[in-house]
Amino acid sequence: MTLPFPSLYPHKTDAMRKLQNLVARGHARWTGGQIEPRKLPALCLKFADRYGIERPAQQRWRAKAQGEASAHLVLWPGELYQEQKRVHWWLVVSPGGGLVVELEQLQDAGRQRIALTGYELVQMPRQGRPAAWTWRMTAANYAAWQERLRTVIRHYDEPGIRQSLHSLRRTPPFAESRRQAFELGRLAQAEWQRSQRGPCPYDGLYVGWFGRFQAAKTFPVSAKGRHKTPDR
Repeated sequence: MTLPFPSLYPHKTDAMRKLQNLVARGHARWTGGQIEPRKLPALCLKFADRYGIERPAQQRWRAKAQGEASAHLVLWPGELYQEQKRVHWWLVVSPGGGLVVELEQLQDAGRQRIALTGYELVQMPRQGRPAAWTWRMTAANYAAWQERLRTVIRHYDEPGIRQSLHSLRRTPPFAESRRQAFELGRLAQAEWQRSQRGPCPYDGLYVGWFGRFQAAKTFPVSAKGRHKTPDR
């Protein structure tokens, strides 16, 4: 029997959204790492054979009824500018037993957070509603942003200011990370008024939002370990 290969998410935010949705639906145990592209097909085949990562929904429901955990594999090929190419992978697992629980060192996403390029997946309280999973900047990333904005504004580094605001506008558009981006935008305006003694001349910050039914772009894993990333 030929086992199907999972797909990769070329866009980081799509991979983040997939992880968020899976964890929110109960796949809150996980393990992960990075792997060379040439070794990825073997990893996918191993996980498909052992844990059924590509099983259809009907088979997953049957397994769930028998107390067996369900596993999904999420893949992201990394940033385009990285010299040493590595594919980031996460294996997320639902409640239940089975080989994946016996063979993998699974962690609780609520205690050992899934993190990616300065962002972490967390469960945030909501007034009058159940807590929700979302992505936010790590404390270190947020502090680095504060220092970066203060430095370029205090030194009146106009190219640095424009580049910083451009990068901030590209913050992954999740509820908590958007809130942090707007908070940093207000910090930048306040720092300008304090150090430059005048109204901030730069446009207000805007960070987009995910469309509820916006489909993610994916491309297949090659059996030979080679894949062509579509334009990002």
